Amino acid sequence: MINCRKTDGRFIAGAAAYQVTYSGHGGRIDPYGFHWHNMAKVLLVEDDPAVADTVCEFLRNEHHQVEVVHNGDEGFDMLKHYSFDLAILDWQLPGLAGVEICRGYRTRGGKIPILMLTGQSTIDHKEQGLDAGADDYLTKPFNIRELAARVRALLRRPSDVVQPLVAGSEISLDYRNFTLVRNGQKTKLLPKEFALIEFLLRHPGQFFTPEKLLNHVWESDSEATVGALRTCVKRLRTRIDTKGEPSLIQSHRGYGYKIDIG
Repeated sequence: MINCRKTDGRFIAGAAAYQVTYSGHGGRIDPYGFHWHNMAKVLLVEDDPAVADTVCEFLRNEHHQVEVVHNGDEGFDMLKHYSFDLAILDWQLPGLAGVEICRGYRTRGGKIPILMLTGQSTIDHKEQGLDAGADDYLTKPFNIRELAARVRALLRRPSDVVQPLVAGSEISLDYRNFTLVRNGQKTKLLPKEFALIEFLLRHPGQFFTPEKLLNHVWESDSEATVGALRTCVKRLRTRIDTKGEPSLIQSHRGYGYKIDIG
C-alpha cells in the first residue's frame, strides 16, 4: 500500500503528461471541476510510484476509496479476497502481468470493470488485453482527464451533469459536500458515515452483514472492527433519524443492516 503525496499544491508524477495541478474550492481540492455521482472502491495496481500517486490522489479527491499495490501477485490476491467496484491494472508489473491478473480474475468469475494501462499501443497488444477480459485500454503516457473520462464511463456515471443522487422521494445525497437531505433537513456527514449510507442506498432492501460492510466500505488494510461499524451506524441514526419514527437504517440479528426506500 502507498500514501499519496502532495508538493505545493501539485501532485507529481514521473513525466509531464502525468502532472496534475489542483485548486482548492470550498476548503477541499477539486480537480478540473469533475464530480462522480457515487463513491467507488477502486483497486489500482501500478508499479511506478509516481504514476500511482497521481492517479490515486486524483481519484481520492473525487471521494473514491482507492487501494494501491505495486506488484501483480498482490494485486491478484486483493481481487480474490476483497470487493471492489473497479480495477485499474498496469500491464507490465513485477510478478503477474496485468493481463494475467485480468485473465485469472475473469476465469474465476470476476465481473467488475477493468481498465488496462500500458505503454504498448499496437493493435495486437490491445486485442490481447481485451481478449483477456479488460473492459477498456489506455496507452501511456495519458492525460489524467482522459483517465477520468474512462473511469466515469466504466462506472456508468454521466460526466456532463453534477446532480445529487436521489434515492426515493424523501432522501438525497449531495456528493459535492457530503450532505444528506431527508425530509428537507440537511445533515453534513463525516466521510465514513457518507460512504456507509451511500453504499446501503445503492443496494436498497438488501441486507449486509457487518463483515460485508467492512469489506465494501472500509479499506482492506484498516483496523476497523464490527464495533467501529456499530458505532458509525449509531452515530448516523442519531444524526439523521426522526425522533419517534423507525430508523432509516434497519438492522436484524443474523442478517445485518439495510435501508428500504421508495
